[in-house]
Amino acid sequence: MTGIGPDTVIADRYRLQRQLGRGGMGVVWEALDTRLDRKVAVKGLLYPGAVTPATQGQWVNRARREAQAIARIGHQNVVAVHDVIEDGDQVWIVMELLNSRSLADLLREQQQLSVPHAARIGLQVLRGLTAVHEAGVLHRDVKPHNILFRPDGRALLMDFGISTFEGAVQVTRSHEIIGTPHYLAPELLSRTAAQPHPATAASDLWALGVTLYEMVEGRRPFDGSTGYEVLIAVRESPVPAMQYAGPLAPLVERLLRKDPLQRPDAAAAERMLQAVTRDVALDTPAGPRPPEPARQGPPPAAGGRPQVRARRRRDRWAVPVAVLCTALLAGGAWYVWGQQDGTGTGDDRAHGKGTTGGSGAASTFSDTHQVLRIGVKQDQPGLSVQDGSTFKGFEVDLGKEIARHLGFDEDQVRFVRVNSGNRSDYLKAADRADIVLASYSINDEREKKDGVVFAGPYYQALKGLLVRKNRPYNDVSDLRNDPSAKVCTARKSVYETWIRNEGLAGQQVLRPGFEDCVKALLDPATPVYAVATDDVIVAGLADKYSDKTKALDNIEGGTEGYGVAMDANEAGLHKEVCGALASIMKPAGGKPSAWAVLYGRHLEPVMRQPSPGEPVLTKC
Repeated sequence: MTGIGPDTVIADRYRLQRQLGRGGMGVVWEALDTRLDRKVAVKGLLYPGAVTPATQGQWVNRARREAQAIARIGHQNVVAVHDVIEDGDQVWIVMELLNSRSLADLLREQQQLSVPHAARIGLQVLRGLTAVHEAGVLHRDVKPHNILFRPDGRALLMDFGISTFEGAVQVTRSHEIIGTPHYLAPELLSRTAAQPHPATAASDLWALGVTLYEMVEGRRPFDGSTGYEVLIAVRESPVPAMQYAGPLAPLVERLLRKDPLQRPDAAAAERMLQAVTRDVALDTPAGPRPPEPARQGPPPAAGGRPQVRARRRRDRWAVPVAVLCTALLAGGAWYVWGQQDGTGTGDDRAHGKGTTGGSGAASTFSDTHQVLRIGVKQDQPGLSVQDGSTFKGFEVDLGKEIARHLGFDEDQVRFVRVNSGNRSDYLKAADRADIVLASYSINDEREKKDGVVFAGPYYQALKGLLVRKNRPYNDVSDLRNDPSAKVCTARKSVYETWIRNEGLAGQQVLRPGFEDCVKALLDPATPVYAVATDDVIVAGLADKYSDKTKALDNIEGGTEGYGVAMDANEAGLHKEVCGALASIMKPAGGKPSAWAVLYGRHLEPVMRQPSPGEPVLTKC
C-alpha cells in the first residue's frame, strides 16, 4: 500500500487521522475504528518496498505470526492489541489508544525516582515482559518512552514494532542495528556473520536494567556525545557506580553484566524486585545529581543544595509524603521510609476512646469496647452486599480482618448499613458505627468537613460510568451530546464536582446513595441513563445487571483511595487500624498478603484482572 496519510482507510475499517509518532518500524497513527466507532492506535510493522517481493512476503508472514502472538498475550502490564490486519504488502497492528504519560515524561518531570517507586514500576514492567517472552516474542526496545502509565498508575509495556520471534531474522533492512543505542545489550553490537548474536530474553532484561538504573540515578549508565561513543560505552565501559540505588544496586549490576549468560533470568529478577518492594528500608528522594556536562542542564544551586522539581503524585504507587527519620549514608542524602505499623513511639496520651490518660500504659479499643460496629454499604457487588441479615464482600471481610487484629472475635463484630450521605453521621452518633468501610474516598477537605480521619488507602479506584445497555454511549462526550440524558450520583460524593467539571452540570441528578441511582437507571420510565461512580463499583453492577447495563472504560479523572473512616477524635483507634492494615497488606513466609487473598476472592472475578498490588498507606 502506498500513499499512506490522513483519511487513508486500512482494511475498509480503520481510518487514519493523525500521526502520533515515529517508532522503530515506521509511523504510529491515531485512527478511527469505523465499525465500533472508537479511537485506536495503528502501526505498520514493515518497511514497505525495502526488499524484493519474495523477501517482503516472508516478512509479512513472520510479522503476521508475531502480531497474532502479541494479541494473545492479554496481560495487565502489556498494551492491549485489538486486531492484526494484513493489507497489501503491510501488516498493521491495532492497539488500544493510550492518552497517558510515559516513564520518560515522569523522569523529565522528577529527574529521578525513589527506590520503592522504581522497584514497583520495574516489577510491573518485568511481569509484562515475562508474558511477552512466554508468548515467544522479544520486545527489543524496552526503554522509558515505551513504558506508559494508566490513570491508576499501572505500568504498561508498549510498542512492539521491532520485536521479533526468538531465532527469527531481523525484520529490518540489511546490516542495520535496530533499537535505541543507550538500551541495546552489548551482544547485539558485535554481530558478525560467524557470530550473529541474535537477540534473546537476556537482551530485553539488559534494557530493563538500564531503565532501572536511569530511574534511581537520574541518568543513563552509558552515554556519549555521538551514537558511536554510546555503542562503545555499552560494549566496553563498566557500569558507573550507583549513589542512590540502595537495595536495587545488586539487581541492576547483575542485569548489566556484559555476558548475557551471567544475567539473572526473569524469575530471579522478579524475586529480587519483590524482596526490594517488601523489605526496602531506605528511600532515596531526588538528591544531588552526579556532575554532568553543561549541555545537559544547569549545575546544582549554590551551597550544594539540589534543585528538585515539585512532584505531582498522580499514580497509585506514590511513596508516602512524610519521611520518618533521616540518616546520612555514603555521603548521600537518604531517608528512612516505610508503612507505619502502629507500633512507633510518639505521644501516647489519651485522645478520645480507646486510650487511657496519665502515665499508665495505653489500653486498646477492644479493652474499652465489647463490640466493634462497622459501617458498610448494601449493594456494591464485590465490595459489599447485603443478603438478608448477612453482609459479604471485599470490604466486609477486610473489616473482619481489621477487627481480628484489634482483638475482637467475629461474634463481637456488628455490620450496619450506611450510604454516602449518612456515613459520617453514623461515626458521630453514639453506638452507630466505630469505623466505616464503604468506598469512602480519602480527601483532606472531606476529613475537615465530615469530622473524620482516614486510615489507608486500602484500595485505589478509577472513575467509572454505568450506562443503560440500549443507549449508544461509548464515552462522556456521548452524554454531553444528549442533553435529555440524566447522570445520577450520590449526594456528597466526589462525583458531584466531577460531573460539573465534565460539562454535565445541567444533567446531574443527586440521590442519597448510589443504590438509589442504580434503581433509577434500571427503571425505563426515568431519564437517568448513566450513573457516575468508581470503576470497581461499575464493574460489579455491570456484572450483576448485565442484561440492562454496561460499563464505560477509560474514563479520565484520576484515582480515589478508599480509606477506613473513623471519628476525628479517635486517635488511638486510628493508630490501631493503621497497624492492622499494615499487617493485612504485608506478605509473609512467601505467601500472599491477606489483602491479596481477599482481592482474589472478591474483586478479581468482578474486575477480571489479577491483583494490582497492595496500595501504600499514605494516611497512616
